[in-house]
Amino acid sequence: MNPRQPAADRISGFTLVELVIVIAITGVVAVLASTLVGRQMEGYVDTSRRATLVARADGALRQMARELRNAVPYSIRISGNAIERIPIETFGRYRRFSGALAEDPLDFSGVDAQFDVIGPLPALAAGQRLVIGNTPAAASGFNVYQNASDGSVLPAGAHVITPASMTLSISGPTVTLGSGFQFSQDSVASRFFAVSGAASYICNPGTGQINRYASYGIQSSQPVATGAAPLSTASTALLVDSVSSCSFGYTALDLIHGLVTIQLQLSEGGETISLVRVIQVENRP
Repeated sequence: MNPRQPAADRISGFTLVELVIVIAITGVVAVLASTLVGRQMEGYVDTSRRATLVARADGALRQMARELRNAVPYSIRISGNAIERIPIETFGRYRRFSGALAEDPLDFSGVDAQFDVIGPLPALAAGQRLVIGNTPAAASGFNVYQNASDGSVLPAGAHVITPASMTLSISGPTVTLGSGFQFSQDSVASRFFAVSGAASYICNPGTGQINRYASYGIQSSQPVATGAAPLSTASTALLVDSVSSCSFGYTALDLIHGLVTIQLQLSEGGETISLVRVIQVENRP
């Protein structure tokens, strides 16, 4: 037998050097692949986090826009990181002039205890107050915040809001006040609004939150201290967290239109997003 066997019959394999080279190349490829995949995953996580922050900020701004547009005309006021309004719970149109039928218009020349409603009848509830003809004038009797915190009226009796202690009822087309009352002035659109109290958004970057305070009494001075009455006893709900910065502003365009500007910045996990919303409000009494 020939001791020299053909090459095809010999047992083949890898040398140690070849194995070391293969392991080194595989390690380099694995490192490169893990780096590329890791960066892609980090980018995905960062994008997802930013998208979540944008969605949260946009949702908060949308809710604020809806509620600010549903405020009593000229009731929006801003102090620092606090924005307040008086929400409209329901509204209706009162009769201004008497026709041939047995109709009861609202009398602005003196005290009146009842008036007829034109069109759909509002559902009045206990504790509500009526507002007619509110103006931005800082004058007692013509601005809903002036001399209205305790539900009292002026010595002359005229005001744009009924006292908190006055009861309201509606039967058929007629709204009846608990006692005689004189509204300060007429509304161009013959509209009245039913309200129960004021509401505020308070931004606190220190705690990273914007909270909504509601169902507290109307105050002559805008409340901003959350640890003191009336905000400390108000109904409270978290609007959005992760707030790192915020800013509120109001610009009157004319006698009717105004712009509320809200700047909101949210930060989380090293990501920061900023949104600005300009809300147009109509002050049509």
